[in-house]
Amino acid sequence: MPQPEEKSLLEERAAEKRAARKEDLARLESGVSPELLQRENSIFPKSFFANARISNLKQAVGR
Repeated sequence: MPQPEEKSLLEERAAEKRAARKEDLARLESGVSPELLQRENSIFPKSFFANARISNLKQAVGR
């Protein structure tokens, strides 16, 4: 069970996420492209996965 301080941090983070989603929705409604929002919200640079090599691809996809 979360401690009181830990719970308040979780609640604070949840409130921040709700506010961000609300802001994103308003931006979408004002005409900002979903691709731009995705790019801004992503932690990965645009070309991060372009030339990715997965050494255990067969194991990762189960084949």
